[in-house]
Amino acid sequence: MREFYSMICLTGDIHQASLKTNEQKYIENPDNSEVKISCRYLKLLEKYGIKATFYVTGKTLDEEWNDFKPIADSELVEIGGHTYGGLPISNLYRAWCKITGKTPLSHSYTHGSRMQQKKDIQKMIDVVKARTGKNVVSWRSHGLVFDNNTYPLLAEMRVQMISDDLNWNKIHPEKIKEGLISHPMNVIMDHDHIYHAHRTKEYVDKMGKNWPWPDDPAKGSYTVEEWGKMVEEQVLDIEEKGGIATVLMHPICMYISDCFKTAEKLFKVFSKYKTIWAQEIPQYLKNRI
Repeated sequence: MREFYSMICLTGDIHQASLKTNEQKYIENPDNSEVKISCRYLKLLEKYGIKATFYVTGKTLDEEWNDFKPIADSELVEIGGHTYGGLPISNLYRAWCKITGKTPLSHSYTHGSRMQQKKDIQKMIDVVKARTGKNVVSWRSHGLVFDNNTYPLLAEMRVQMISDDLNWNKIHPEKIKEGLISHPMNVIMDHDHIYHAHRTKEYVDKMGKNWPWPDDPAKGSYTVEEWGKMVEEQVLDIEEKGGIATVLMHPICMYISDCFKTAEKLFKVFSKYKTIWAQEIPQYLKNRI
C-alpha cells in the first residue's frame, strides 16, 4: 500500500428560503436569508483558502439564483446534490404543530415512491447543469433520509459520491455495494449537537428520548464553543492517523450559534492542512491501492 496524505473534506448544506426550516425562522433581518448567510460564510472560506463541498437543494438554484451565484462561481466550492425540493413537510402538519405548540420537523422522512424520487434527483441534476454547466457527482440526502431506492438511483444517474453515514470509526472512504463511494461524517456534526435556534436544552432533553440514530457516537448537545473544541480534536486525530476528516458545518447554524466566531476559529486550524472537495476523493482511493 502506498503512503497517502491525510485531508479535510469540509461540507455544508444549504436550503431554499421557501422550505421554511426551523433555523430560518431565527434569521432576524427579513432582508437576510440562508443563502445570503452562506455567502458571508464563503467570504471566510476565501479568507483562509479552504475548499468546501456545499450540498444544495435544487430549488435554491431555481428560486434564489441571483443571491446564490457568488457561491456557484467560487473556485473554492463544489456544488453537490441535496434533493431538489428538500423533502418539504405538509401544510397540514405545519398547522397541526402550530395548534399543538410543537416545533415541526424541518423535512419529511420519506422520498415517496421510486418514481417520485427519481424525478426529484433528475431535477436536482438538471438545474445544476443548467445554472453552472457542471455535473452533480457528490450527494448528501437532505436530513440523511434515504431508502432502498436512493443509492441505486444515484448510481444509475452517474452520481459517484455519497456522504450520509455517521460513523466515527471510519476514517477512510469506502466503495459500497451500489457502486458509490461513501465518505462518512466521522466528526461530530453541528446541527444536531449544538444548542442553537429552537434547540434549547429543554427541547433537546425532550427530543432525545426519540433520537433517530441510536448508533450516533454523540447523542449529547453542547454549546457551540464546546462543539468547536470537539471538532478540532477529532479532525487532528484523523489527520494523525492519515484519514479523511469529513466535517459538516451548516453556514446557517454557524451564523445563528455565534455569528461565525467558532467557524472562523476552526478555519484557522483547517487552513494548516490540505482541504479537498468530495469529488476529489476517488483520486485519494487510487493512491491507497
